[in-house]
Amino acid sequence: MKAVLINHQAVGQLEIGDVDVPDQQPGETLVAVKAFSLNRGDLKRTEVGQGGDQAGWDFSGIVESAAPDGSGPASGARVVGMSRRREGFAELVSVPTLDVAAIPDGVSFTDAAALPVAGLTALYSLERCERLLGSNVLITGASGGVGVLACQLAVHMGAHVYGQIRNVEHESLIASTGATPVLTADGSAVSECGPFRSIIDGVGGSLLAKVLPSLSEDGRAVLYGFTESRTAEFGIADLIFTGAGRIEGFYLFRETEFESCAKGLARLSQLVDAELLNCHVNVIEDWAKVGTVAADLSQRRFAGKATLTI
Repeated sequence: MKAVLINHQAVGQLEIGDVDVPDQQPGETLVAVKAFSLNRGDLKRTEVGQGGDQAGWDFSGIVESAAPDGSGPASGARVVGMSRRREGFAELVSVPTLDVAAIPDGVSFTDAAALPVAGLTALYSLERCERLLGSNVLITGASGGVGVLACQLAVHMGAHVYGQIRNVEHESLIASTGATPVLTADGSAVSECGPFRSIIDGVGGSLLAKVLPSLSEDGRAVLYGFTESRTAEFGIADLIFTGAGRIEGFYLFRETEFESCAKGLARLSQLVDAELLNCHVNVIEDWAKVGTVAADLSQRRFAGKATLTI
């Protein structure tokens, strides 16, 4: 069968090649993939992966063969899921039933495929935070896949949401989520909007250092990524004077030990079906263009999510 493979000499370091059909285990669902979406995490994994390895977490499709042990969705069900083995960008993928959920008929495969990594990161990072109703929340990198979903979810949770962006062209996108766009590359304009009960950060580096002093008393900063830099220098006193303020690391695979991907994806897809959550899939291409789309994502040539169809 065909699958997306790592090739460091290819455009975007990804290409389509041949692999064996996956071996379905008793507690796994075999899915015929219809669409998949790219995340920045996929690009980072590609950079360090071995040539010839399969790629990809997020996928949606139709159950080809239900789990032999009777768990999970039935054959023929429309589903969305996440491949922890990074084998999701393929014609067929086999995943544990806890990592796949049925999707409503009103949710497209392209929208559903955008939900796993970005949607679950946005949802679970916000649910780490307490007493959001009526509180100020800052989402950094708000025009990205996680950010644009986190803005919407935080608004639904009753927060006053501020979305940090670098590009003036993305102001209308952030405003459409119900959040207030904050145009600043270095975070200097953020202090005028705070203090913040919660900061959801996927940028890191100097931006994170700049916004941390705006954390309110007992506030919480949840760090899920580092598109700018793995390190950040900040004043210890800035955190001390928040009282019980804290900085927490977020790792999605660990978070799904508390609630399965299946449950989280079911919750998110229901919001999409009710038109309460817009996946903002702004690029849809045939999977033959996976390398080009990966390169465009790496160069920030579009906001929101990109989905490839098979």
